[in-house]
Amino acid sequence: MSLNPGSIELTLIYGKPGELGRTTEPQTFPALLQRLHSCFSVLLLPAEIGVALLKAPGLTRARIKQSDGTLIEGTVRCVQQNYFELVEDHQPA
Repeated sequence: MSLNPGSIELTLIYGKPGELGRTTEPQTFPALLQRLHSCFSVLLLPAEIGVALLKAPGLTRARIKQSDGTLIEGTVRCVQQNYFELVEDHQPA
């Protein structure tokens, strides 16, 4: 497990793929990003920003770009306050 405090560029996707939905413009936020065994743990800072973004109904996916250019995209699960878990999409070999 690694814990990476710093800034991330976050894009949130509301609605199911293939259906009418909404995608936010990428925004940079201070966050703590931790890779767990089966997902990424994301804590947005300050808490008020995270709650405002994550409380909207229908949040299903997210895209995170780290400061080193690493891109992580996948399904959002376990949304609580300013915290969520992201299950990364697996790229075919």
